[in-house]
Order: sequence, then structure tokens, then C-alpha cells
Amino acid sequence: MLELLEIDHAGQRILVQISYDRFRTLRLSVRPEGTVLVRAPRRVGQAQIRSHVESKAAWILQHLERFRALREAAPQPHAYLSGETHAYLGREYILEARQAERNAVLLEEDCLVVTTVFPPSPDKVKKLLDAWYLSQARELFLRLLREVQPVVEAHGVPRPAVLKIRAMTTRWGTCSRSGTITLNRHLMRAPLECVEYVVVHELCHLRHHGHDKRFYGLLASILPDWKTRRKRLRDVPI
Repeated sequence: MLELLEIDHAGQRILVQISYDRFRTLRLSVRPEGTVLVRAPRRVGQAQIRSHVESKAAWILQHLERFRALREAAPQPHAYLSGETHAYLGREYILEARQAERNAVLLEEDCLVVTTVFPPSPDKVKKLLDAWYLSQARELFLRLLREVQPVVEAHGVPRPAVLKIRAMTTRWGTCSRSGTITLNRHLMRAPLECVEYVVVHELCHLRHHGHDKRFYGLLASILPDWKTRRKRLRDVPI
């Protein structure tokens, strides 16, 4: 369970989330989305944590401001170099590209780690990341379809004939009259509840192809908070 600690420094408020774990030392991190997190050994008291955070307050504020400026700036094309951020299911992760014994992509705390057999190049890192995002998308989309299928079938929605996954630039998903649902691979950058919304939205089109009252009535009966999810999705750059 997370504890909250509030620090004031130079007239600015810093809200810190504290979690306790098996670590032997305090670990302080500032996440790209603006969260300040301390992982502390279970024996450490809040007074010691406060003292440590206060000693790092200027550093924390510097990173919070840098990440805020990055979030507010217009999206820039990725260079696929260590240090830039990549979104995954609504969270920003710092890319770390390094040489290792095999080519792989994995999540390590706040980092998206890409390892390559040879010294990492932007082209190789991009290729590995694209393949990883596609694999993660296929696994998640199929799981969500399996989970929601009994619910939508109870509302008279048939099963999709085919699922396709593509990198699209203007739409998160489509549904053809032949029953083919296409989902955007870039949905993996959006929060999970937004991905669920797109999946249910396209499934509803299997029964009502237009965006009329019948369609939205069906969508609301399956996903009552669909408007909230759609609003959050609109903040995700496609």
C-alpha cells in the first residue's frame, strides 16, 4: 500500500508516493508522467525518508519541470536513442538501448529496455520495438476479445470474422460490413481502459454499422462509462 508524503521546497509542493520493499537502500525516482516515487526498506521511518527527499528537492523539481515541458511539447518523431520516452498502456517509459547476449525487449521498472547482440543502432532498436509492440498488441487484443465476447453476445452482437492489426494514422479501429475488425497497433500507447473502449466500440459495429442512437444505446449498455474513456483516449496522440 502506498503512503503519501508532501514536501514544500522554494514555495513549490512536491507530492511523493512511498512504497516499502526488500531494497537495502532508499530509491528515489521521478517518472515521466510527473510521479515522484520512493522505494524504501521496511525498517526506514518516514522521518528519514522526508530528510532524504528534502535533500533532493531541487533535483526533483528540475526533473518534474523537464518532463512537464516534454509532455506539453508537440510530439516529435522518435530517434530510438537511450533517454527518450515511449508510451506503453498509458505510462511513459524511458528507453534504454544496450548491448547484450541476445536481441530482446523488456520492461524494467520505469525503463523500456532494448538489448541487441551488436552495438545498438536506431534502426535495429526501432525494428525490435515495432515487433515487440505488435506482439504485445496481438496478445492484448485477443485477450480482450475473449473476455468481452460473452458480454456482447448477450446483447446480440455476433463474433467478428477476422481480427487485423495495423499501424494506422487517423483511426484507432474500424469494422467492415463483412465482420472484419481492424485495430490500430498504436493503441498500445493508450491506457488499458481506452483500449477496452475501442474494442467494444468496434464490436458494437458488428450489430449497428452507423453511429446512430441504436449504436450508442448498445455501447452504453455494455460500457456505461464509454464517454469518459473516449475523452481520455482523445488525449493520446495517434
